[in-house]
Amino acid sequence: MNKLIIILFLILSFSSCQKKSKLKINESEFKGKTFNAYSSSEIDTLIIDFQDSTHQIFGGLWSGKIPWRISHYDETNILVLDNRLIGIKINPDNSLDCISIGLTDKPFKMSERKPKWKKDYLYGTWIEEKFIETDSTDFPPPPRTQNLKINWPPSYTITEKEIVFDYYKKSESKIQIPNSADFIQMNLRHPLFNQTDYNWIIEYLSDDLMVVIKDFEVEQLNNNTRDSEKIRLIKKR
Repeated sequence: MNKLIIILFLILSFSSCQKKSKLKINESEFKGKTFNAYSSSEIDTLIIDFQDSTHQIFGGLWSGKIPWRISHYDETNILVLDNRLIGIKINPDNSLDCISIGLTDKPFKMSERKPKWKKDYLYGTWIEEKFIETDSTDFPPPPRTQNLKINWPPSYTITEKEIVFDYYKKSESKIQIPNSADFIQMNLRHPLFNQTDYNWIIEYLSDDLMVVIKDFEVEQLNNNTRDSEKIRLIKKR
């Protein structure tokens, strides 16, 4: 009888340990990953990018990088985003049920935004396909360029931290690229065209070709307008 009791105790203990290990979430679940955060009470989906010790929330323009960590209390997993506490539970499909703890608790869900492209392919100098093997005389010049030296063909140079557009004048912007590498946020002004690129959605990316939808804002006398266009870019060798 005693032997049977001991065996049952060991089985129950092992099952309990297995249950706890499945419930526990570690920082490896988040590091180097991008998540969509959404709830039934909010229209917009937040995109949260996790680095080793900081996280980034993408919006109309990016917010600063903020510390994060995982904590545990008893069997509860807690995601700490700066001074916000979020209880989290992992589901069988690896999505997360979350609740932001405050005077009013706010439930929401998170799911990983899987990487679509290899981020390293972005870095380098890119030329729009329509300018390949052409001459500057094939295209009408922008206004106010009579005394300016042209850099032909126009090019975009992308590094980890910035994008530079080189045409008649150089313009540059800091950039933010999520771990999922499916878009680039920027504030790249083209003064000759009164236009500012603020988001590139990457539809295709290889080490030779990039297809993006450029979201941009055009400055007008009475009010600014927003538009988008698809462009194909070839990497310069």
